Amino acid sequence: MDKAIIYLRVSTKEQNENLQLDDCINYCKNHNFEIVGTYQERVSAWKENIVRAERDKVIEEIHLGKANHIVVWAFDRWIRKRDTLIDDINALLNLGCKLHSVKDSWYESINVEGPLGRTIREFMLGLIGSIAEMESQRRSERIWLGKQNTKKKQGPKFKLSEENIKEIINFYSSFKSLRKTAEEYNKIHKPHISYGTVSHVIKSN
Repeated sequence: MDKAIIYLRVSTKEQNENLQLDDCINYCKNHNFEIVGTYQERVSAWKENIVRAERDKVIEEIHLGKANHIVVWAFDRWIRKRDTLIDDINALLNLGCKLHSVKDSWYESINVEGPLGRTIREFMLGLIGSIAEMESQRRSERIWLGKQNTKKKQGPKFKLSEENIKEIINFYSSFKSLRKTAEEYNKIHKPHISYGTVSHVIKSN
């Protein structure tokens, strides 16, 4: 029976070690792998120069010939960077070990040895990795744009004086309109305020 090591990683904000473990154990059972070790750690894969001691132990075990398969829940549990993943997979294959992903089932159809298998693997992993990296970048950009839009809606942060507050209240008493109050106030004052600021002042006084 082939021997496998299970490697689990969750980020500091995740709480799904048991989910990962159950899925990996079932994967090994379905493929007739004898589980000879389970390593897990809670650490981010995005940050640079992060020590991943448990992952290093897995690689040591492979070098010692303790197992010929590594099973992870998803490839991003092993490593995030596309180029590093390809290098790791090829390095493990040179040691007689295959890396398996429970969630990336498409990979099994190209997880074969030989020059052709390597070419297909690198092409597919490169393609999938590029798409994932673009999506990650777009997600980061959307988050950044969202923060910028929120800042614009909130307007400039400044402290209103007691005199300013009284003036806003007086304007609102006359016009009974948040927008009209802001417009009249902004005609004679800078920095300008939004009708949201007027609403906050009225509710707070």
